[in-house]
Amino acid sequence: MENFNTQYIINIIQLHLKRFTIIAIIAIIISSFLSSPLFIKPTYKSTAVIYPTNLTRFSEESPTEQLLQFINSEEVKIAMTKRFNLFKVYDIDTLSVRAHSKFDLYYSENIKATSTLYESIEIDVIDESPKLAQQMANAIIDETSKLVERSKRSKNEEYLVSYQNQLTIMKAEIDSIENKLRSYRVNYGILDFKSQSKIMSKRVGEKALSEDEKLLLKGLKEIGGDYTILQEELKGNLKNYKMLKLDYDKNRMNYNGKLSYSTIISKANLPDKKHAPQRAIIVLFFTLSVLLFSLIIILFTNKKQNNVAKN
Repeated sequence: MENFNTQYIINIIQLHLKRFTIIAIIAIIISSFLSSPLFIKPTYKSTAVIYPTNLTRFSEESPTEQLLQFINSEEVKIAMTKRFNLFKVYDIDTLSVRAHSKFDLYYSENIKATSTLYESIEIDVIDESPKLAQQMANAIIDETSKLVERSKRSKNEEYLVSYQNQLTIMKAEIDSIENKLRSYRVNYGILDFKSQSKIMSKRVGEKALSEDEKLLLKGLKEIGGDYTILQEELKGNLKNYKMLKLDYDKNRMNYNGKLSYSTIISKANLPDKKHAPQRAIIVLFFTLSVLLFSLIIILFTNKKQNNVAKN
């Protein structure tokens, strides 16, 4: 190609302009025919945009990253496969050797979820049926929400069991303390250590004590310290029990309640314009390729003829 300067190429094109025109017309006709629905079935893309909600941040993961992992999970893919019989949609024989590998390829090419600059998630579904593409885009949101709910319920169930065990242990401790305090009240008549101690300190110097007062004074001296400690311990345990019960009730509400884990910003559209093939691009690329190939053939043919003529 070193001897083919620009002017020489232009001259060749002008000399064979009619031939190039005919070649271009034929190439356009052939590429238009080959890119028609008879050979390449048109596909349509439905798009939905959602924003994550009611998701708790874990580690450095943002709610958007968490929701993306749920959308791209194997569980959602399996649910979508069963819901729409995707092996049949993609015309894949389940008994073939590489059926699942082929299916994974089709699924990843036709169903995509990506995060946007604004932390929302764009879900794109491509299919030969515009209606099916729309239904699948909506179904992904639905199946993802179900998966998140199952995951949350499973985690909340673990928390509920843990809280119930802790509440049972704390209730047993509270009952044990209350039984001891009740025993002190019955056996010694101690009801309020501080106030009764003040009263008895005055009564001792005033006159002879009754049998009940002697019993109370004995109790105040012998188990008064234990009684005070148990009262404080009971107060602390009751406070902790109340806080733990609030957490338990909160998790029970979350377990029994039904939350939405995504806000739909843009519903899946029903596409009325095909996504592929881009016939204009195919025709242009094919025609230019044919013309270039024809030009190369003509250039080398002319060069060979010139060399023969010189010899």
